[in-house]
Amino acid sequence: MHGHCCARATSNLCFGWEMGLYDREYYRENDGQMSFSMGGQSATMLLVYINVGVFLVDWLLQLDLARWLGVHDSTLYQPWMWFQYLTYGFLHAISGPHAGWHIFGNMFMLWMFGRIVETRTGKAEFLKLYLLSVVVCGIAWNAIVVLLGQNAGPMVGASGAVSTIFALFVCLYPKMTVYLGFLIPVPAWVVGAIMLLSNVFGQQDDIAYSAHLAGIGLGVAYFFSGIQLGQFIPSKLALPKWSLRSRPKLRIHTEEEDFDPYNDSDEEAERILEKVNQSGMESLSEAERKKLEAYSRRMRQKLS
Repeated sequence: MHGHCCARATSNLCFGWEMGLYDREYYRENDGQMSFSMGGQSATMLLVYINVGVFLVDWLLQLDLARWLGVHDSTLYQPWMWFQYLTYGFLHAISGPHAGWHIFGNMFMLWMFGRIVETRTGKAEFLKLYLLSVVVCGIAWNAIVVLLGQNAGPMVGASGAVSTIFALFVCLYPKMTVYLGFLIPVPAWVVGAIMLLSNVFGQQDDIAYSAHLAGIGLGVAYFFSGIQLGQFIPSKLALPKWSLRSRPKLRIHTEEEDFDPYNDSDEEAERILEKVNQSGMESLSEAERKKLEAYSRRMRQKLS
């Protein structure tokens, strides 16, 4: 199958980061570890599961889903096929030079940086931004192909949306340390600049650079506009609560809690944590932040 992979030009590089502030328990997933736990409520991990699942089915059964669900150069002129602007983002190359590495690179980047961004935006807003990016990048690629008169094969891949998430990460944390090849520490903005230049000057015929650039542009525009997609997209698109963890029914009172000026019930802490999960840390008031810090401190004392 000959086609365009929405594959990142930087997918051959491995990245790491210093967590810093994110070592605090309430910045992590519910189990306190950065893991692939099925018990979490991460939109990032749900997207990873869906992408990997679709890839495995497509690859094992050799369904060639790109033929039906990828974006084609003719999609722009066929309104009844516009669903492809969404479905292509959940497909990845199952043959050719990018097979295997295509989905690995995309999902690794999404897993690594998506959860950090999701912590700031909240899971519902994160999911809306991701899906919007899939559509925008698909349309942008299609429009460029038509404008240039190219005869391109189907375009598949989540790289446009991943580019949006990474660009937003760079805007949010430009000075956070990122490791190239897990060896060379550089600020995140340097990696962002490399990614931008590699897509502007990229020459591979089977790479959808225009989709990547559209994703980068959307991430930057989202950051500087300060817009909240929840104002325009119905909240019904928010992720359902699929956590397997039940809330504690009983609370044990200890004397040392009497000395905590921000002492509150575990139920109150759970409410604040749920608010962070839904809307991000920026949605908390100063009082709620202090309560959350006190709760985290109590939990560490109990475990020590």
